Amino acid sequence: MKTISIILFVIIAFFVPINAQWTSFELDNIDSEEFQKKVEPLLETISLSTNRHFFSPININKRVNLGVSYSHGFNISGEEYLTNLIGGYPSFAGSLVVTNNLLLKGNIGIFKSGNDIVQSFAYGFGLNLTNEETNNWRFSVLFSRLQGPKDLKNRSIDAAIINEFELCSVPLFIGLGLNTYNTKILIEDIDSIPKSIEGNAHHLLIGAQIIRGRLTIMPILQVNSDVIMISIEIAGVFK
Repeated sequence: MKTISIILFVIIAFFVPINAQWTSFELDNIDSEEFQKKVEPLLETISLSTNRHFFSPININKRVNLGVSYSHGFNISGEEYLTNLIGGYPSFAGSLVVTNNLLLKGNIGIFKSGNDIVQSFAYGFGLNLTNEETNNWRFSVLFSRLQGPKDLKNRSIDAAIINEFELCSVPLFIGLGLNTYNTKILIEDIDSIPKSIEGNAHHLLIGAQIIRGRLTIMPILQVNSDVIMISIEIAGVFK
């Protein structure tokens, strides 16, 4: 477990530098003839970044959780232009345990990217499908909205189902995420650019829960055909 903590610290130190490169939302330099093809991996990254589920343990005796996360996307689509756009995305989250099986959750993100002030928020719920100490199943749904960039607005829905298990006494989870987004393109002076783009960012996910007192640290990997997302989520129990 100590080795895992050291590895996690190295990951955080590498992916969250002081001068982090945030995701860019400037789309006006993309070739208008291939605009949708070139921009879709970026939109998938945005949709995944705004929907952070925070799969920390549900405990009816500790109802309030607060957390922070940092997600970093990597372009594997072959569209080289996007490498300069896809970057990091920070957010803050909170959840309230309602019953032994149900919690309400949400997160917000606000940061400056170039000349844009980016704002996003998400809300939803999490549900224990089983109540097993090992091999437990959980389900989570989030609805998110992003605004602020001059070139786009984004809405998305993300549903994830995971299986929690232990390997060598380390709590892990693996699952499937279904993500659908609708992006409104705000570039008005080029007729060949679509006014809206709908798509999916379905993905596989795997993560770990490292519990240290009141804190749960969760490194998470999400993979689909166009992007890879590496995220660090840290949640703390406050009541």
